[in-house]
Amino acid sequence: MSATDVDKGLLEPAGGFLEACRPSDLVYFALNVGDGDTQLLLLPEHGPGERRAVVVDCIQAKKLFALLDALTDGDTGLIRKPVKSLLALVVATHPHDDHIAGMEALLQRFGEEHVREFWEPGYYHPSAAYLGMMRELEDLDVLHLQPASGTTRYLGQVRFTVLAPGVALRSQFDSYGVNINNASIALKVEYPAARTIEKPGKRSLSREHSSQTLILGGDAQTRSWAQVLVDFPQLGPKNTEVTKALRRADGYEPLAADVFKVPHHGSKHGLNLELVEQVMPAVSIVSSVHDAGKYGFPHEVTQAALREALDPISSKPPGSDHKSDAELGILYTSSAEQTDGNPDPNKPLGTVALLVGAGSRREVWRFGDGVKDRIDLGAGRRMRAVGPVTSAHDAAAASAPR
Repeated sequence: MSATDVDKGLLEPAGGFLEACRPSDLVYFALNVGDGDTQLLLLPEHGPGERRAVVVDCIQAKKLFALLDALTDGDTGLIRKPVKSLLALVVATHPHDDHIAGMEALLQRFGEEHVREFWEPGYYHPSAAYLGMMRELEDLDVLHLQPASGTTRYLGQVRFTVLAPGVALRSQFDSYGVNINNASIALKVEYPAARTIEKPGKRSLSREHSSQTLILGGDAQTRSWAQVLVDFPQLGPKNTEVTKALRRADGYEPLAADVFKVPHHGSKHGLNLELVEQVMPAVSIVSSVHDAGKYGFPHEVTQAALREALDPISSKPPGSDHKSDAELGILYTSSAEQTDGNPDPNKPLGTVALLVGAGSRREVWRFGDGVKDRIDLGAGRRMRAVGPVTSAHDAAAASAPR
């Protein structure tokens, strides 16, 4: 099997995506835009037919706009009622063109009427895309933030926590230097989020063991992730008696996640084995063209680290086969090659969407779109049995007291 095979048995027939989306779901899209990032999250409904959205990076504005138009269709979309400040949060993770080339157009189209809050890391980059984005932003009356590690924002029951850049890196942007990729904003998204609860004579933090976590890695590289591992220490990955006891006592694992948007399109500088072992995701998404683009993404070193963490060589008897990437939950947004007018099941299947709900509800859908194609929501195909039965995050929740 090649690195990006998707077995026919993992795909259901096309159709039913909109019907599958529940009002309480957090809906996440990683758009197929080739070597670049455009991500969209639809927040759970806060009233019948009312949702707000979060955009994380935008390289292809037209493709994102077409998806938003389809989703806000008053008759068939997921957002059926006009919503003020539709884009509750827009995040430009860092000022490389493959992440922000469409941001100027996004700000021009939606403006302060629909953009409520804008985050960017504060790293100056003299490119046309960056200067155009900042020029548009300066003309808008929106909340503008340059966050660093630990910044937390609640949007209803969805919590956004900034993992990177670390404060130490953020303080070096204007001095002796930080690589522009290590200026990336990396986000942890939790739903439903933990809140404080109060009982007579006692106030405590309620961690919802049924919540799920997404980590969106931007283009952060190993220097930045090393700081994340310092800033967010957690229990060790092994299930020793000590770690089991700590989990039962509600020990916290801040980097464990169900979904991992792999940093830097699978660059060999984007992650290492230790980071994947900390996250141990059920679904890993690589935003990259098929079989290495002009930047050489995804790199074999990164793919090997993902596979080793999720399916260790030492756990296999000699001569036994390893699972395919799709079976390990490693999905690529790369070009969806066609055979006789239909997506080739042996090639990546374009845009990835996830429906995330309370408990262990997690559905993965593929749309078969090429890099320059509009996303046809009616062509969505649900994937069966994607990734491990449980992630490390799931396992921790399962072992916790109810």
